[in-house]
Amino acid sequence: MKTYYFKTWLILSCFAVLTCTVSCSKDDSLEDIEKLETLSIEEEIFQLVNLHRASIGKEPLAINNLATELAEEHTHYMIAQKDISHDYFDERSDRLFNEEKASRTGENVAYGQQSAKDVMDAWIDSSGHRANIEGDFTHIGISVVKNSSGVYYFTQIFLKKKPEPNNT
Repeated sequence: MKTYYFKTWLILSCFAVLTCTVSCSKDDSLEDIEKLETLSIEEEIFQLVNLHRASIGKEPLAINNLATELAEEHTHYMIAQKDISHDYFDERSDRLFNEEKASRTGENVAYGQQSAKDVMDAWIDSSGHRANIEGDFTHIGISVVKNSSGVYYFTQIFLKKKPEPNNT
């Protein structure tokens, strides 16, 4: 258990060093600056999810590229619809089942919160969302996008990958 806490501390320390070394020059575009803000919120959500899981004895989740891509697409869809939803979740799940060999999937969405802590607090306070965060999953994809009015939309997609067959 001490090793796990040390690894968590090490990851958070590295993240803090990286965050402190990132700066914006006068030549940075507004879009680049907003992207940096978005990435830091996504990373913070990822850290908060795994810290919460550790606090209840669960294994940390790993980032999955396809789940992240699907979360990003869905977040943009929700912004276009001007509403949060789980529309087309079956299609996202099917892709994860087929392409990532997932055995189960889950999804959390939200909008309007102003920080990673705010959205995590809202998800933890909701039994259904908390069940996904605490669930029997191995991987996660996270997307955070700010609409043209400055409102954040959030999507988390969870999956449990089937173990690879042992060819011994």
